[in-house]
Amino acid sequence: MRRRIRWSHLIRVALVLPLSSLMAADAANEMSVKRQEVFEFVQKPVVTGTETETRITFESKAFCDATVAIEDAKSNIVRHLASGVLGANAPAPFQKNQLKQELIWDGKDDQGEYLKNRAEYNVRVSLGLKPQFERTLFWSPKKRLGFSCPVLRVAPEGLYVAESCEVDQVRLFDHKGQYVRTVYPFPADKISAVQGLQTHTFIQDGKTLPLKRGYTQATLLTCKSGNYDEGGITAIAAANGRVALTDIKLNRLSSDGSSGGLPFTGPQVGIPIAGAETKFLSPLSTAISADGKWLYLCGYHANGGWAPHLRMNGVMRMPFDGSEAPTLFAGELKQDNPNNTTEAGKFRMATSVACDPSGRVYVTDYLNDRVQVFGEDGKLAKSIPVSRPVSVSIHQKTGDIYVFSWMMIEQRYGEPQPDVEPTMTHLGPFDNPAVKLKCPLPLPKCSKTTSWNVPGGYQFRVDLDSWTEKPTIWTINGSVGAAGGHDDGSTDNPTREFEAGCVVGYEEDGGKLVPKFNFAEEAIKSVTRLTPPILWRQRLITNPVNGKVYVAEGDSGVMKSVNQLVEITPETGKIALVDLPMGAEDLCFDKAGMIYLRTDTMVGRFDPTTWREIPWDYGEERDNHSFGMGATGYNLTSGLPTPGHRSFNFWQLGGMDVSVKGHLVITTCNGAGLGGADVWKRGEAHFKYEGKPYTPAVYPGRMRWGEIHIFDKHGKLVISDAVPGMTHLDGIGIDQDDNLYMMTTSRRIINGKNSDPKLENDASCTLVKAQPGKVKVISSGGNAGGSGSIPVPLPSEAQPTRSMDLAEHSGGVTGWVENADWLFGGVGYGAPGAGGCICWNSRFSKDYFNRSIAPEPLHDSVAIVDGGGNLILRIGTYGNVDDGKPLIPDGGPQNTHSIGGDETALHYACYVSSDTDHRVFIADAGNARILSVKLNYHAQEIVPLAK
Repeated sequence: MRRRIRWSHLIRVALVLPLSSLMAADAANEMSVKRQEVFEFVQKPVVTGTETETRITFESKAFCDATVAIEDAKSNIVRHLASGVLGANAPAPFQKNQLKQELIWDGKDDQGEYLKNRAEYNVRVSLGLKPQFERTLFWSPKKRLGFSCPVLRVAPEGLYVAESCEVDQVRLFDHKGQYVRTVYPFPADKISAVQGLQTHTFIQDGKTLPLKRGYTQATLLTCKSGNYDEGGITAIAAANGRVALTDIKLNRLSSDGSSGGLPFTGPQVGIPIAGAETKFLSPLSTAISADGKWLYLCGYHANGGWAPHLRMNGVMRMPFDGSEAPTLFAGELKQDNPNNTTEAGKFRMATSVACDPSGRVYVTDYLNDRVQVFGEDGKLAKSIPVSRPVSVSIHQKTGDIYVFSWMMIEQRYGEPQPDVEPTMTHLGPFDNPAVKLKCPLPLPKCSKTTSWNVPGGYQFRVDLDSWTEKPTIWTINGSVGAAGGHDDGSTDNPTREFEAGCVVGYEEDGGKLVPKFNFAEEAIKSVTRLTPPILWRQRLITNPVNGKVYVAEGDSGVMKSVNQLVEITPETGKIALVDLPMGAEDLCFDKAGMIYLRTDTMVGRFDPTTWREIPWDYGEERDNHSFGMGATGYNLTSGLPTPGHRSFNFWQLGGMDVSVKGHLVITTCNGAGLGGADVWKRGEAHFKYEGKPYTPAVYPGRMRWGEIHIFDKHGKLVISDAVPGMTHLDGIGIDQDDNLYMMTTSRRIINGKNSDPKLENDASCTLVKAQPGKVKVISSGGNAGGSGSIPVPLPSEAQPTRSMDLAEHSGGVTGWVENADWLFGGVGYGAPGAGGCICWNSRFSKDYFNRSIAPEPLHDSVAIVDGGGNLILRIGTYGNVDDGKPLIPDGGPQNTHSIGGDETALHYACYVSSDTDHRVFIADAGNARILSVKLNYHAQEIVPLAK
């Protein structure tokens, strides 16, 4: 007779991988899917027993994943019994290596209370987690990506809008401003047609995917500099279905999302600055000749603090389809040469270039108040006087010349700058360029003086649409909401700023320009909040009571504190804005739907339906408490004080979570101001902070940035310093038994190598499960003293003899995790390189079945790992917003392409959240949207308890 295994006993024997198993781990095996893809019952679930001891038995045909839950009549889960992959590593309370399973339920709910009226409840046993892309949320193609300046260009196929702000987008709209498709990120079915695109074969599944690059590893473009604080798409040109993007290099695209049969990456087009190895002047205006043969480039301008207002006054030209570098076409390229000349054929500020159907080339000469026209041979054909021309466009059917003027900053010439009113001048064609109309040019926030004209004037982009019934003038104001003021010195709220910064299309009517198409009007209807997320940080938090997902985007305190949440109802896509009573760095919900708001030193608990504070029994009073400059203050009656202080310089405290039993785990930051190594000789911590006093244990090789503490639902400290020496975290979770699930910013090391040895500049993180009090981290390297350091160095003779487990991305720190249950690498994003800024990061989520939902942004997927460390499956694959057929098409593009599988297309997804067994939410910055992924199962049986 088989021995009966009780629930309480199964909890005590929760899986812990022995040290030898960790040492012998294989990267490909660790990160591979563990379930067998057969989802059938050999024996359907049978429920027997008493109210205090219910036996649940079933048998599956294969070692797939199984989930067991107690549900009420409305399918709400009241007890999360078990979930995971059956087999050799099955998580408790499943028996290992058994297809036939027997679980004992004690009759209690998740909070430890006996259920009443058992007849109202059912046992659900499900096999084979089955995700499916449900719908796109919080997306509009007409919403701005960020604070950087977009560029636009009109072609026969429509209006292209390109933008870079940590992530990149090139979108195509028709001539009425309606969204057509996304050209970049490339469509999934066009990746193979992008010549020269760098790819990588990932060790976890052997899949070959396009390899993202740059500091944040968020782009496939190679035109950019790749530095997080520099670069972007500086100009776009389009003609005959060809698209050119420029910054330091040329990128060639096609309107269909391929590279049009040409190598994607072209030659360098940026001009290096003398004496600066990594600084370039990039072209800010480009044009393709009517026959598609030539690409013209001008507006070489350094718009930044490193070289303010440095320009080179020439026009370059290169074959569009060749590998030859650009050569001088007109003017001069001499650094630090005032070039203060009015000579014909030369320029004082060559700001834009355009081509007409006959092959002529038009160049604005700003300070000389003229537009100079050249033949294809480079000879000057005509000079047309126009006051302060910045941008020129040619009507491709009539040949009419449209010149747009506004204030450009130029301080190098030392001459007074007259005020410049934004103006459009409509001229006749080349043969007779007489003025047909001169009228005001509507450019929101444009200053007619040099004051507050921060981006030098290139924040405004204007182009003519030759293919509408009446000529349309498309405009965009790229500089909105930027630190340091706006173009006219105003300080409107961000939503109003971005409303003024969206694309607008105007028509000539009665001698003036009249708005006809306004992207902001449609965007605000779709997303409510036009302000894009700073650094594309979109932490997602789900309320388990109502299933709504909340988006936390920084809006104060150097844009990393949160005053307002975006509330999304997944069933309808409805969006609402929710003001928090207290500015918070982080937040979470408990199972009853109460919300926890944290700062650096306190946790406030509130009922989100009324925003009444829920006092802690062990709390303290605080007046006007918040996190960060500009954050909303709140008078806490009884907030929970935590042992910590303001984080060092990145304002990212590591995470918090509440278990089903109400236990709160929270990371605290104590690393700053620790002092030198001599402070630690007595084995004590001596430093000051505003939080609750705490002295951590010190041992050789302990990294110091902060601690992890666990409090009960009353606010009483249950476990202090739960995982000593753990490196900085991008999220933490806690289960019903106080086991901790952490995503450390360190990359996984296996047998002395990165988990994916062939992946250069690996910026991934590592999931770790550990039992508090039984695990510690020993580290080597780094500097003594300071934040995130190792105050007491680890002697070489004291280092573990096995291979290290983790390596920090900055500081050269390596570490061994002693007595961890398991580690799982290749997830998340942690800024790489020495001194990397972890303002850019990611977050994982843990559900109530102890499954870790972890983003894999470089792999274009999301991993779901069970409580035993087994990878159940991955959600998603590479694609753009037009890829993947949703169950509900509302809220996203209407013409999408099926990609098969779970239909979930991703391109740089760093943040996730789970509504256990209902949905997974994914913030996909690369496609500027949030996805709702529905969770179902391949096979499922429901058995009533009413027996």
